[in-house]
Amino acid sequence: MEGRLAPEVRAAGGAVLRAGPGREVDVLLVHRPGHRDWTLPKGKVEPGEEDEECALREVAEETGFDCLLGPELGASRYRDRRGRDKGVRYWAMTVRDGAFKPNDEVDEIRWTPLPVAGRQLSYPGDRAILAALAPSRERLVLLVRHAKAGDRDRWTGDDRLRPLELRGRRQADALVEPIAGYAPMRLVSSPYARCVQTLEPLAARLTTPVEADDALAEGASAESVRALVGRLGPGPLVLCTHGDVMEALVGEDAPRKKGATWLLARQDGAVRRVRYWPPLA
Repeated sequence: MEGRLAPEVRAAGGAVLRAGPGREVDVLLVHRPGHRDWTLPKGKVEPGEEDEECALREVAEETGFDCLLGPELGASRYRDRRGRDKGVRYWAMTVRDGAFKPNDEVDEIRWTPLPVAGRQLSYPGDRAILAALAPSRERLVLLVRHAKAGDRDRWTGDDRLRPLELRGRRQADALVEPIAGYAPMRLVSSPYARCVQTLEPLAARLTTPVEADDALAEGASAESVRALVGRLGPGPLVLCTHGDVMEALVGEDAPRKKGATWLLARQDGAVRRVRYWPPLA
């Protein structure tokens, strides 16, 4: 980590987020009775396990929540109780499903507004991870390909009006909580009905309108999307578009199934790929 020798003990965890009142973000804190502390969920990497896999597994074991990985937030490094050099990598996460049940490791959780969460944490390393959340969220763009619509060849009307089918509506519903956890500032869609409908359940959850913009319509260029992102202001932003536009922006080598999401980060006027979420339903 950061050019230093690998730590003796590797661990990983997450800052789990959800949308609080208004545009507030809540972060999940866990109480460990064995340590008598409040911290972020985390645990040691098992042999043969990737750090990202460990982070998701440990969060699920400690909290009961099945989460999706977001951007990496950084790492903390310290001496553990046995004097070993321990390094912990953290990712932002949002909840896909699950519910908390007290267990041997964690007997209580708190969803705490991000601005005050640091004061409740027991360790400065955890507070540093939370400090990285604000700039990470501001750079975040969630690029969604519209969910599954009816067959283009069987649709006899204006293709711009072709709606989602039943599976597509399930895909749109499944996106709500994982994306809502980032408390997006704006929801912007291609004006095509299937794109607007993909964001409607999320808009209802956040009480935020869906804005239509031709820069996300079929045939739009990557340059038009980047220009749109530049004028929309700080994120998180959610953009819903079509397969050809997603390909132009993330590359023809990138997966891009209907109902899928690419997490992107803005950097120096460009956007870079961070993580791919396949369709969630």
